[in-house]
Amino acid sequence: MNQKTQTRDPELTRARILEAAEALFVEQGFSAVKLSELARSAKVTKSLIHHHFGSKEQLWEAVKNRAFERYFTAQMAMLEEAGEPDAALLRRSVEAYFYFLRDNPGVVRLFAWTHLEGDSHCSELDNQLVGAGAEWVRQTQMRGLLRKDINPTHVIAVFVMTCTQWFEAKCHHEHWPGMGSDEAFLEDFLKIFMEGVPRE
Repeated sequence: MNQKTQTRDPELTRARILEAAEALFVEQGFSAVKLSELARSAKVTKSLIHHHFGSKEQLWEAVKNRAFERYFTAQMAMLEEAGEPDAALLRRSVEAYFYFLRDNPGVVRLFAWTHLEGDSHCSELDNQLVGAGAEWVRQTQMRGLLRKDINPTHVIAVFVMTCTQWFEAKCHHEHWPGMGSDEAFLEDFLKIFMEGVPRE
């Protein structure tokens, strides 16, 4: 398929812009990327970028959503298929998020750029998933399987922030004396996290 045919395919053009934008945003962050550079990388015109996404800011949001959607879909399916609330799902959710970040270093860099550049916009996917997770924790608390004196959203925040920070700062803390592998850290974190949350 030649480039001219690709450009006339709206879905293919949109996907190509997203792929090029994700690669550049991962490497440089949002602020440093120029639309002219992005257009060259995607082999499209700037007007086509505006046509498909409206603005650089809207393209940034689309890239973040696209990167996070893979985890969002899998985690929402896990919540929907889990049946009765129990503490075991919390453990599986921590593992799923940890391994998602481990296997998608580009997503970790996108998150890091988001934090560094002070991007305060929280996507609908993010809000929806945190809300669903917190509700699951709340229901599990009501069944007496988790401590009731902890804010359910804080439970989600603790593991999300810990896993994210582990990978964002790994180039620094991997040199700390005695620091183990990803798997060793996850195992110890789960011991700390899960044994501190369920009711004794």
